Amino acid sequence: MLDELDHYFDEFEKDIQEIMRGSMSSAEVSKPFMAGFSFKLGPEGRPSFQIFGDSLTGKDGYRSPLTEQFLDEKGGRLNLVVDMPGVEKDEIKVDATDESAIVTAENESRRYRAEVGLKARVDPDSGKAEYRNGVLDISFSLKDKDNKGFKRVDIV
Repeated sequence: MLDELDHYFDEFEKDIQEIMRGSMSSAEVSKPFMAGFSFKLGPEGRPSFQIFGDSLTGKDGYRSPLTEQFLDEKGGRLNLVVDMPGVEKDEIKVDATDESAIVTAENESRRYRAEVGLKARVDPDSGKAEYRNGVLDISFSLKDKDNKGFKRVDIV
């Protein structure tokens, strides 16, 4: 576990060093810059590491928002929580499949984009979202256990 954590910190440090060595123009450096990371241990004891903030690898201008997933297997729900302060509800767009969600938001001062692999398969048509105080909470119904598109064919 500690080796994996060391790897994440090494990658994070390399990204920061690349930015500071000149990947950003002097005009970009004068703008506020935000970056951070979140580390936690999952229920199985596996570490979870997430980098968030302004893009460290490209100049696309998008921030990676901090995301969190809560799986309630008994209740049959998955909640995806996305931290996106500084945007309005009508500036947010959520696209989902049964295995992932893409959340984007844009206005004059902020641009967010997150592509999140979901912890469980969900019914994307069941998605309901609520945005309050800079936090987007998306709730999905879990997809019933299915046979991944296989169907028995009757022989006549």
